[in-house]
Amino acid sequence: MSGPFASLRDYLSHLEAAGGLRRVECAVDKDRELACIARWAMEGTPEEEQYALRFGNVTGYRTPVVVNVYANHARYAEVLDVGVERLLERWAEAMAGPHPPHRVDSAPVFEVCDTEPDLTTLPIPVWTPGRDAGPYLSSAVVITKDPQTGVQNLATYRIQVQSPRRAGVFFGSRLQHGALHHSAWTKLGRPTPVALALGVPPAVHFAAAAKTAPGIDEMTIAGGLTGAPIDVVQARTVDLVVPAQAEYVIEGFIPPAAEQMEGPFGEALGYMNEAAPAPYMDLTCICHRADPIFHGYVQQLPPSDGHIVMEIGVLGPLWYYLTRKLKLKGIRDMAIAPGSAGVAWLIVQIEAGRSAEADSIGRVLARLNFGQKYILLVDEDIDIRDPHTLNWAISARVDPHRDITLIDDVKTWQLDPAVMRRAAGLGVVEPPYICSMAVVNATVRCPVPEISLPSRQLMDKALERWPETRLPPIRPRQRIRRLLNTHGDSG
Repeated sequence: MSGPFASLRDYLSHLEAAGGLRRVECAVDKDRELACIARWAMEGTPEEEQYALRFGNVTGYRTPVVVNVYANHARYAEVLDVGVERLLERWAEAMAGPHPPHRVDSAPVFEVCDTEPDLTTLPIPVWTPGRDAGPYLSSAVVITKDPQTGVQNLATYRIQVQSPRRAGVFFGSRLQHGALHHSAWTKLGRPTPVALALGVPPAVHFAAAAKTAPGIDEMTIAGGLTGAPIDVVQARTVDLVVPAQAEYVIEGFIPPAAEQMEGPFGEALGYMNEAAPAPYMDLTCICHRADPIFHGYVQQLPPSDGHIVMEIGVLGPLWYYLTRKLKLKGIRDMAIAPGSAGVAWLIVQIEAGRSAEADSIGRVLARLNFGQKYILLVDEDIDIRDPHTLNWAISARVDPHRDITLIDDVKTWQLDPAVMRRAAGLGVVEPPYICSMAVVNATVRCPVPEISLPSRQLMDKALERWPETRLPPIRPRQRIRRLLNTHGDSG
């Protein structure tokens, strides 16, 4: 079976059959051990060999917990049944041709419904043991709607278990669409209806991470990503529709203008976010499948599968705006640098013959501002997903005085400790916060010597003879192949 997948469990079955899911059957404590084991598995495995983990013996619970499901770019692309090289174009197609969801009358997620909800019955882990305030839903798709237009919004916000029937909702910024919805409901003097969907179809997870304009229902983008409408069903106690194929749906209301302390929590930039007042939701029911699977992101310090979902949630909409809306020419590909928390370092590959346009392309990207601190522009010979060649390009092709442009007073999100230090100095206590941005032009715009590699012909000949050497098998990296293809006559 190949993607797109109608449900998370369909994809997990596919993963396990392909050897991409490992089961942990020993007893594991969800608050002290689970995240630590998952972190070591991620840190100790190359990205291309990453695997999902299924914890089947969580102490005190019968429900299994799965993590690291979207473990690398190939895995993400597989979900959408495309190659990695077509991921951004697939996103542009989805946003240009969204599919409204399909309403159904019944759904697996409503096989069991409890109107006396208790969050402590779910195996919700502590993701930064010894530091977090308690268990958190790290991958919940938070569903709200605009009270005026009725358009729903999907997003992934952190959700803290504060009591059996209460959960803290951290929007991160009052500019987030969910926060805007909550503000609109509060102005009407009414509670905000909210649903938390857990273990949703993969495309719904991906769409919930998308950086889109207000007024767009991300469920339609999820349909665009899969090429078919997503099945949705009316929620039981709130006026919202939810993914029919979810594992869990948690429903409730956020009281108007009410807050309580939330946090601390280990955030996606790799630092602890301090406790502060935040909205909370009072639960009205918890529904789930008869045999639910609990899914979470081990996000915290990069890298993780949550960061990959964040990263493409930035790149996909950005590619759409650049290529479909602005019809900007000269960009061949884009990536987010590993370790930059899914957003901070944007790498842009300029088409061959267009290096002279790199500065103007950089200015356009800076004006769009999808949350980047750095924009790095490179030529086609650079593998934009390889740190070695990226560092080589910066080291050998950049004159800092000439090729780095600093832009001040750029709006940014609040979880960056460097930004928060500046905000504290200015006495700014709420977003939007301000930082600076650097645009680095690492394209070649003058004659340069040949690169110091043997010619492609000789390198290919050596590769053909590799079996004769009786050395261990090798997998040539894309970075060297790209350089040889671009500078084939060198050496």
